[in-house]
Amino acid sequence: MARPKKCKIVDLCLEHNEFSPNITPRKTIYLFPEELQAIKLKDIDGLWVIQWAEKMWISKSTFANLYKKAHAKITQALIEWNKIQFKC
Repeated sequence: MARPKKCKIVDLCLEHNEFSPNITPRKTIYLFPEELQAIKLKDIDGLWVIQWAEKMWISKSTFANLYKKAHAKITQALIEWNKIQFKC
């Protein structure tokens, strides 16, 4: 039996729910709030591993997985001219 999902603390408020290139995007990439929060904490706020995990109430390895997944999605969207939609 799989472990139950743990609640993650996310404190983002977005004005828009998508980011799209000026051309017609090929497909839509979905970015979840906890993935966006991971990118914000590491890349924008410049926090360290312990601080990231404590702020979201998750383990360091879970945070690292979220960050890696979000980073890959954003990179794919930018390289392939895809739309990023923020799921809430």
